Amino acid sequence: MALEEITSELFEQQMSIAKLPPPDFCIRTGGDTRLSNFLLWQMAYTELYFSEVLWPDFNEQDLNRAFYEFSCRERRFGRRDTDQSSILKDDLSAFV
Repeated sequence: MALEEITSELFEQQMSIAKLPPPDFCIRTGGDTRLSNFLLWQMAYTELYFSEVLWPDFNEQDLNRAFYEFSCRERRFGRRDTDQSSILKDDLSAFV
Protein backbone atom coordinates (compact mmCIF):
# COMPACT_ATOMS: atom_id res chain seq x y z
CA MET A 1 0.00 0.00 0.00
CA ALA A 2 1.29 3.43 -0.91
CA LEU A 3 1.60 6.09 1.75
CA GLU A 4 -0.92 8.30 -0.10
CA GLU A 5 -3.55 5.56 0.26
CA ILE A 6 -3.44 5.59 4.05
CA THR A 7 -6.27 7.73 5.41
CA SER A 8 -7.62 8.36 8.90
CA GLU A 9 -10.69 6.26 7.97
CA LEU A 10 -8.50 3.33 6.91
CA PHE A 11 -6.46 3.71 10.09
CA GLU A 12 -9.62 3.72 12.25
CA GLN A 13 -10.86 0.52 10.58
CA GLN A 14 -7.79 -1.28 11.94
CA MET A 15 -8.48 -0.36 15.59
CA SER A 16 -9.68 -2.99 18.06
CA ILE A 17 -12.93 -1.08 18.70
CA ALA A 18 -13.47 -0.04 15.05
CA LYS A 19 -17.17 -0.98 15.06
CA LEU A 20 -17.93 0.94 18.26
CA PRO A 21 -18.45 4.69 18.67
CA PRO A 22 -15.65 6.63 20.37
CA PRO A 23 -15.99 6.74 24.16
CA ASP A 24 -17.68 9.77 25.73
CA PHE A 25 -16.20 9.33 29.19
CA CYS A 26 -13.15 7.59 30.67
CA ILE A 27 -12.68 7.00 34.38
CA ARG A 28 -9.10 6.41 35.53
CA THR A 29 -8.78 5.08 39.07
CA GLY A 30 -5.83 4.72 41.41
CA GLY A 31 -4.60 8.30 41.41
CA ASP A 32 -2.83 8.15 38.05
CA THR A 33 -3.46 11.17 35.84
CA ARG A 34 -2.37 9.73 32.53
CA LEU A 35 -3.87 7.55 29.81
CA SER A 36 -0.93 5.17 29.38
CA ASN A 37 -1.56 4.83 25.62
CA PHE A 38 -5.11 3.58 26.26
CA LEU A 39 -7.24 4.21 23.14
CA LEU A 40 -5.36 7.41 22.32
CA TRP A 41 -6.74 7.72 18.78
CA GLN A 42 -10.36 7.07 19.82
CA MET A 43 -10.31 9.34 22.89
CA ALA A 44 -9.67 12.66 21.15
CA TYR A 45 -12.94 14.15 22.48
CA THR A 46 -13.46 11.86 25.46
CA GLU A 47 -14.04 13.52 28.82
CA LEU A 48 -11.53 12.27 31.39
CA TYR A 49 -12.14 11.69 35.10
CA PHE A 50 -9.32 10.84 37.48
CA SER A 51 -10.05 9.28 40.87
CA GLU A 52 -7.69 8.67 43.78
CA VAL A 53 -9.74 5.59 44.71
CA LEU A 54 -8.14 2.27 43.75
CA TRP A 55 -10.16 0.12 41.34
CA PRO A 56 -11.10 -2.64 43.83
CA ASP A 57 -12.52 0.01 46.18
CA PHE A 58 -14.27 2.11 43.50
CA ASN A 59 -17.91 1.78 44.47
CA GLU A 60 -21.34 2.98 43.39
CA GLN A 61 -20.92 6.30 45.24
CA ASP A 62 -17.63 6.94 43.42
CA LEU A 63 -19.28 6.09 40.09
CA ASN A 64 -22.18 8.45 40.84
CA ARG A 65 -19.69 11.21 41.69
CA ALA A 66 -17.92 10.66 38.36
CA PHE A 67 -21.21 10.66 36.42
CA TYR A 68 -22.34 13.81 38.21
CA GLU A 69 -19.13 15.63 37.29
CA PHE A 70 -19.51 14.44 33.69
CA SER A 71 -23.08 15.77 33.59
CA CYS A 72 -21.80 19.23 34.61
CA ARG A 73 -19.32 19.47 31.76
CA GLU A 74 -19.84 21.46 28.59
CA ARG A 75 -18.88 19.23 25.68
CA ARG A 76 -17.60 21.13 22.66
CA PHE A 77 -15.96 18.32 20.62
CA GLY A 78 -13.06 20.55 19.60
CA ARG A 79 -15.22 23.60 18.93
CA ARG A 80 -14.04 26.90 20.45
CA ASP A 81 -17.12 28.81 21.58
CA THR A 82 -15.88 31.87 23.39
CA ASP A 83 -19.38 33.32 23.85
CA GLN A 84 -20.71 30.33 25.79
CA SER A 85 -20.30 30.62 29.52
CA SER A 86 -18.95 27.65 31.41
CA ILE A 87 -21.38 25.51 33.32
CA LEU A 88 -20.96 26.17 37.01
CA LYS A 89 -20.45 23.02 38.98
CA ASP A 90 -22.82 22.44 41.88
CA ASP A 91 -21.47 21.53 45.29
CA LEU A 92 -20.13 17.97 45.11
CA SER A 93 -20.32 17.55 48.90
CA ALA A 94 -23.58 15.61 48.54
CA PHE A 95 -21.62 12.86 46.82
CA VAL A 96 -18.77 12.61 49.35
